Amino acid sequence: MNAHALLSAQGWRGKGHSLHKTDDSVGLSKPLLLSRKDNKSGLGTTQHFTSDQWWMSAFDEQLRGLDTTQEGRVTQTLTTGKLNSIDKGSLGKYNLYASFVRGGFLESTLPTQKREQSPPATDEPTPIPDSSSPVKQSKQERRARKEARRKQKEERAKKRLLRRLRKANSAEAASGGDPDKDACEQRANKREKRRRRQDKAATL
Repeated sequence: MNAHALLSAQGWRGKGHSLHKTDDSVGLSKPLLLSRKDNKSGLGTTQHFTSDQWWMSAFDEQLRGLDTTQEGRVTQTLTTGKLNSIDKGSLGKYNLYASFVRGGFLESTLPTQKREQSPPATDEPTPIPDSSSPVKQSKQERRARKEARRKQKEERAKKRLLRRLRKANSAEAASGGDPDKDACEQRANKREKRRRRQDKAATL
């Protein structure tokens, strides 16, 4: 494909000119430069970690150092492998934990309670005090408490009844007549209001 011929056919004036037909100030006169990647560094390389199997070689080295005696016991003859360098007591311990700083233990923020000396052991089990259970009361105390509650309940019921009677008397005095008659008038008024609403809705 000849890009120069294709662009010239579309009206391009040649190298050093933009794609505009008459004005070089409109558009780009120089081509865009692309950076080419011709090596394997950076993006585009897929390095798998299976290429360096250090753990496999360390275990193989350790297994090569094992021998069996004539009695069938397994003994380790190689003690300078990679896995031995991180063994307990070797210098590898200090290399691994060199970046950690040894500090003290964290103190508790809760106040500590000292244990009291336990009394000498006896045959009888000591009762465990339970703060949630109420103190036992005698039958007479319970009966007296129930009676007091019953009296308070009766007094409240009497007060309520008196309030209702007073309210009914005041309502009767205000209306000045028969309560049945007042109820009939209220029902008639409600019916009249309902009829007016229905008429109004029908006209709309």
